[in-house]
Amino acid sequence: MDKLDKTDLKLLSELEKDSEQTLSQIAMKLKTSQQVVSYRLKSLEERKVIGGFYTIIDITKLGYTNYRAMFRLSNLVEGKHKEIISFLMKHKNVLWLVECGGRWDLIVNFTAKNIIHYNNILKEFVNKFPKQIQNYDILTTVEVIYFGRDYFTKEKRTESKTPSFGGKWETISTDKINLQILNLMSENARINSVEIADKIKISPNTVLLRIKEMKKSGLIQGAKPLIHLENISYSGYKALIKFQNITEAKEKEIINNIKSNMNIVGAIKLVGLWDFEIEFEVENKEQMLKITRNFRDKFKEIIKEFEVIPLFHEYRYNFFPGDLLKEK
Repeated sequence: MDKLDKTDLKLLSELEKDSEQTLSQIAMKLKTSQQVVSYRLKSLEERKVIGGFYTIIDITKLGYTNYRAMFRLSNLVEGKHKEIISFLMKHKNVLWLVECGGRWDLIVNFTAKNIIHYNNILKEFVNKFPKQIQNYDILTTVEVIYFGRDYFTKEKRTESKTPSFGGKWETISTDKINLQILNLMSENARINSVEIADKIKISPNTVLLRIKEMKKSGLIQGAKPLIHLENISYSGYKALIKFQNITEAKEKEIINNIKSNMNIVGAIKLVGLWDFEIEFEVENKEQMLKITRNFRDKFKEIIKEFEVIPLFHEYRYNFFPGDLLKEK
């Protein structure tokens, strides 16, 4: 497990704010040279602290919904676990894939056009591994809010616009070129306009203009690093919450409350067995207990059920529904 120094943390903080920044832009903010930033970034990647860079795409604007499935696995013989991971890593509709603890072994977020589409995706996976999938629960994501990892370098949350998607259903029209750009950026947020232009045979200026327009429309929400917390001195958790007698005012109070906690990095509104989820990252179990107990105590009148899930390894973030390119 690596211990990060101040320069590493400052670099991660800048990448967390915007992974599309150039090395020279980051170097200016860190008051160091571009060569130092390049060396440090390469080191973080080699130490598997950073596993890549992903672009946050508002999939609801493409007519897709984010569906969550939590799986309990068994009979993982003869490399079946690797086979399952490999299948999901290659799947065009897997948004997020993480190994976890507690009652579940895997959490998978799928992108689908509707519940029928999602049911077909889920059936395909379950039918492929019938002996390994012992049980599963499903949820629908209504809205995702990212607070960010200000805890890397700050003692107080910075007030800034945070990436989010969902909440309102508003689709926008787009074309094949935009979809090709999004596909290339989805798991390679630091790809430059020249590389994109070369791959899809358009000019770099056209690429830059189209990306600018997609950001303006809210289709592109930002870019972040995929950080493997298990390789540094932090651990990730999700807390699933079932409410009772929840009101819109109380919901806003909850979001404002958790946003002020530096270690809470995001919140999700859900439909299904659970209503709400908070994701947080801590250096020890004492921090984890403090966050969960404080939350339960503050909102005890409206909390019906509460479950904490430890997150072990994030394999993938890909917000682009790959099957879209098939249709164009």
